[in-house]
Amino acid sequence: MSPSEATASVDPFSAWLSVRRGILNLLSLLALLIVGLSLSSSWFQPPPQTQLDLLQTHLALQAARTLDDPRYQDLAQALLGRNVFELANNRYRQVADNYAERLKRLKRVARLETVGEPELARMSDEVGPAQAPAVDPVLLASAQDLQAELDALRLRLGLLYAYQKDLEAAQQQWQQIVDPERPLELESGQKGVAQVLQGLWGTPRRILPEAEVQIRNHLDGWFEAVALQQLYRLQQRSDSLNALNQEQEKLALAALFRLTVVGGIPVLGALLGLILLLGWLGWSFWRQRPLVGPPWEVPWPGIGAQAVLTGWFLGFILLNALVPRLYTVLLGLGAQRLSPWHQAVTLFLTYNAGALLGAALLYRLLRLYPGWQKALQVRLWGPWPLWGLCGYWVALPLVVLAAALSQLLLPQAGGGNPILPLLLDSHGWGARLLFLAVVSVCAPVFEEVLFRGFWLPTLSRYLPMGAAILLSAFTFALAHLNLSDLLPLTMLGVVLGVVYSHSRNLLAPILLHSLWNTGSLVTLLVLGDAS
Repeated sequence: MSPSEATASVDPFSAWLSVRRGILNLLSLLALLIVGLSLSSSWFQPPPQTQLDLLQTHLALQAARTLDDPRYQDLAQALLGRNVFELANNRYRQVADNYAERLKRLKRVARLETVGEPELARMSDEVGPAQAPAVDPVLLASAQDLQAELDALRLRLGLLYAYQKDLEAAQQQWQQIVDPERPLELESGQKGVAQVLQGLWGTPRRILPEAEVQIRNHLDGWFEAVALQQLYRLQQRSDSLNALNQEQEKLALAALFRLTVVGGIPVLGALLGLILLLGWLGWSFWRQRPLVGPPWEVPWPGIGAQAVLTGWFLGFILLNALVPRLYTVLLGLGAQRLSPWHQAVTLFLTYNAGALLGAALLYRLLRLYPGWQKALQVRLWGPWPLWGLCGYWVALPLVVLAAALSQLLLPQAGGGNPILPLLLDSHGWGARLLFLAVVSVCAPVFEEVLFRGFWLPTLSRYLPMGAAILLSAFTFALAHLNLSDLLPLTMLGVVLGVVYSHSRNLLAPILLHSLWNTGSLVTLLVLGDAS
């Protein structure tokens, strides 16, 4: 072969295509690396579900007074059981132990594990400040936040012990907060109120200055009432004590109603879902119908789907860093902590910027392949509301089971939906409506178009339908970047995939997804307002 013939045999287009595929594979590996790092970092973070469980436990403590009221006794016993305080004690102790273990791991990584103030001073004298062990500021900030949360738990656990007359255990909890050996970097604002509580239940009893101010600033609900009752008894303020007891009786009824909403209704929905699931499975086996629908015939190639998912994920990560910063710069907010309203606005802008990026990538690919509408079908008429509603009920017991399995297999798994703490901190309806728009409208529409309308049909081209549904559900769960929700969201994704495979209408999984997110939002608002 002559040199000219060899040169002509090299196809420049083929070579450029190989380079592009190599770049795409590298970007996909980068996306997988980010996912892995996010999952590993979530290991140190308390899951928001734990906070929700504690809020529900707190609500049960507030409602405990109704157990002695003949008018509400039956309902209260059904919702609370008879061992309210024992269950609350166990729950708070388990969570405190979990947080303490997380903090221990984090302190080890941040080089703060065993170094107390005296030892820090000695090390500084011996080796000098220039040789003192460096501490990663990000890890230190995480450790400080986790320490503050752990101290808040210990305050409340101590009050539970004190209420049940176990004063020695109560003092041990509070002493861990005022421990003089704790590193200065990990001091929290709970120290003052811990000293107040130590005095109120100490021997002899002591009332420190500004005791009531400390209690009201650092405690709430049932815990605040218990501390104030002890303070008023020692101060012999019978009028204040009577007024406090009357207020707690009203709050107990409100708490019982809230527990009915967040506890009773989901249980009834889960029972209905279990009946529907068993009925559908029995009907499918009896009629010999497949549990999943048939695969799709998609015109686009798998590498196109890889490009869309990789581009969307990396772009979303970039937008998540840029949009909030640009927002604060344009409004001149500086480095100050954003209010719930501004946090809601930045979340709305960030999520929709990512959704628009994903829509643009989808349009750029799909416009090249006529017939793509057969996979991303949207029809206003049909049985899709029934599929969405029944799918929601069926998902309730399945996701609860998956969450229990996750807790069993990954008891230390952390992380969670970052929207949850923002919702708990919000009190104005303006911010809540924006959260509602993101959670109940934007997220269901975009995520169902991407994961069920696009990714699931793509996978069905290469895999059996059951495997395609499972892999698309797992990808959907991975995109949320936290360990604690990995199994529950995978199960939810499986139900969404099965519903779409049968309904062949994107409106069905969108409705299911919206109902799921809205139900979670309502639960959050009920629990948050109770606190």
